[in-house]
Amino acid sequence: MPSYDLHQLPSVTGMIVLNLSPASVSQFLLHHGEDSSLISRRIIPFLRESVLVGSGLIKILLPSSSGFVVQSDILERRMVDCLDVARTQSFLVPAQHIDGCHVNEYTAMEVQQVMSRCFGAVAVQAEDASGQINEELSKRMSLPWLLPSPIPRKRIAIVGGGSLFKLKGFLDAAASLNIALVVFDEPGHWMSNDLYANSRENFVPTDMSVTADLPSRFAAALSDYQNTNEERGRIDGLYTLDEHLISYVSQAATLLGLHTSPPDSIALAQNKFRTRQLDANVYCRLVSSVNDLEQLLVEDGPRLSYPLIVKPSKGWSSEGVWKVANEQELRTRVPMLWQDAFTAWHGHDVVIETYIDGPEVDANLVLVNGELVFFEVNDDFPSPGDFDITDKDRISTLSKAPVANFVETSNMLPSALPHDEIEALRQKLHQLVLTAGFTNGVLHLEAKLRNSSCRYTESTESDEQMDLKPIGPSKAADMKPEDVFLIEINPRAPGWQEIEATAHAYGVSYYSLGLLNALADTARVSSLSQPFLGGAQYHLQLLFVSAHKGGVYRYGDICPTVLSKLATSAKDIKARVVKCATLMEDGQDVPDPRTGMVYGNFIAYFLIASRNDRQDAMRLGRMVENTVRVLTDGF
Repeated sequence: MPSYDLHQLPSVTGMIVLNLSPASVSQFLLHHGEDSSLISRRIIPFLRESVLVGSGLIKILLPSSSGFVVQSDILERRMVDCLDVARTQSFLVPAQHIDGCHVNEYTAMEVQQVMSRCFGAVAVQAEDASGQINEELSKRMSLPWLLPSPIPRKRIAIVGGGSLFKLKGFLDAAASLNIALVVFDEPGHWMSNDLYANSRENFVPTDMSVTADLPSRFAAALSDYQNTNEERGRIDGLYTLDEHLISYVSQAATLLGLHTSPPDSIALAQNKFRTRQLDANVYCRLVSSVNDLEQLLVEDGPRLSYPLIVKPSKGWSSEGVWKVANEQELRTRVPMLWQDAFTAWHGHDVVIETYIDGPEVDANLVLVNGELVFFEVNDDFPSPGDFDITDKDRISTLSKAPVANFVETSNMLPSALPHDEIEALRQKLHQLVLTAGFTNGVLHLEAKLRNSSCRYTESTESDEQMDLKPIGPSKAADMKPEDVFLIEINPRAPGWQEIEATAHAYGVSYYSLGLLNALADTARVSSLSQPFLGGAQYHLQLLFVSAHKGGVYRYGDICPTVLSKLATSAKDIKARVVKCATLMEDGQDVPDPRTGMVYGNFIAYFLIASRNDRQDAMRLGRMVENTVRVLTDGF
């Protein structure tokens, strides 16, 4: 064979690239016989398929370092949506040890020896993109993906499996991290079906009734499982996908001596009134009854500064969150939160606090022993309730929603805020979560900036969307601590749609990090918290399309229809909508959003990418949302 076309990438990547032209691939396939080796089982099928689809150059990836693989599908995860890549495949198994060689050693080997050390391959769409793909590999694989110590198989109990949408990412992550999953949930839960037997080690029917003794019942069920499955029963960590179970699962983990955030910290974070006391720089009162509300109006009525926010102290998904402009609206909205439909989930405690103007952000962070190992900010675009409540026409025009609630509309990754304002967020929010008692884990925070140099403004251009734009020089140097206004701390990763957005934009998976944190595997948490060099690979809109009215949803799986409908006007739409899902099922009863009950209110979500600018992504997002509205008759 002619001399190898080898390229040494930066040492931090731990890899060397061997370029194979289509002619070289054909020659290799012609001379390699069938056997049971890795080459025959994994590499040969990849090369054959690449030839069949007409791929150009093939990049064979060789290790220059030795160690244990941090995650077996790390290559696919990090090369996600890479330009000019037709296909990427890893040839690794979980926890595998690989031996690296110096580039000179590879040049002295026979081709069979070289290929036997291959850990992955990339099929390039155009041969002239070779240098560009090497640069992308350097940016994306500059993380410690090989560790010096063995990675033993561990077992996590998933207590409360949630829906397939929520759980699928964790199932995939666990398989590649050498983690077995045992699911504890109600009898008949979908994970009990044999169809999913390969996705979990076991399913344990469990009474999930929410009563005061739930933590001890969870602990007893887990102990029983371990005692009756001595060979394959040891539980190394607990995790839940159900927000209302986080506190109970944390208490159960404490009873079992397993890693968890402090139950007191979780209880604080899930109580919005107590969270406000961490940063008590606005008016805030707690009421639990009509008498409490009347007492508040007697004591504070004359000095109340409207608008105010009312919301359940224990809440999620923006259910029951309202902005009120006067005392009459306050008297109307607060009692709505004492209806049985709300109190069954959220309790009777209602927070009344100052409404803060300014751009809102989602801030996601990863802690290891108190240190920030990953921090990202994305712009949380205004909800209908954020608009001037005296300007009903503006609400209707800008938000297109008939109800001024606080349902998510869209997020943009990365944030358009200036670097020093993001740094102000980083410092203040890090300090607050440490004060709350969190030192390890993935946390999802929401906050506003009161003195930001940016505001959401409408464009005079007909094809431009409202966006976060500078209205003056950065004010970060003049910011006071109270200008970073914490809305809430969620002691969990963001919602699964935002998990997907971060994975696509930065190459960081909260699915993986959440599971590893449950095991206190700080080495792998630190390793997999490294984003792409240079940050997000593109501008990414996380678009939520929510229901505008209640009733029965009868429009089927809307996403494929939307993409097909727009294919003629936006020919690259399938490449730019990097992920989407219909979130409602035919026949599903959807609550009227005017009631404030908005959990399960999303029709669909879309991740829309642009390598040009934010407006480009949002213009396509507007087309997508308008098409959904048309196809669902304005549902």
